[in-house]
Amino acid sequence: MSRYLPVPSKVSQPFWDSCKAGAMQIQKCESCGTFAFYPVYICPECASRKLTWTRVSGKGTIYTYTIAQKSVFEDVVGPMVVALIELEEGAMMTSNIVVADPNTLAIGMPVRLRYEKISDDITLPVFEPAP
Repeated sequence: MSRYLPVPSKVSQPFWDSCKAGAMQIQKCESCGTFAFYPVYICPECASRKLTWTRVSGKGTIYTYTIAQKSVFEDVVGPMVVALIELEEGAMMTSNIVVADPNTLAIGMPVRLRYEKISDDITLPVFEPAP
């Protein structure tokens, strides 16, 4: 089975475009300063519609994670780490952590963003342990 690819929507297209460009952006509320992920039409904190796409640092920490010892996707060899990452900006993002030995991971560990080109249209944001 091939990996499921996201289907960008009107509201999420800028996110996917920024990942493809290697400079991930998420929405920031101009009214309250909250960073929002997944892309939304209104701020989840204050309900403002004043959201701007803002480049993020790519730094974060592991909030929680799980290790799938075997993936159903043909292009994934070995264990797959699925994690909830708390970005430095405060937003939470579900992603994968790419690491040689998943047993070296720990909650609270710093991670950094990298990009994995899946197709001509989709580049996924993934994370790796930060040095």
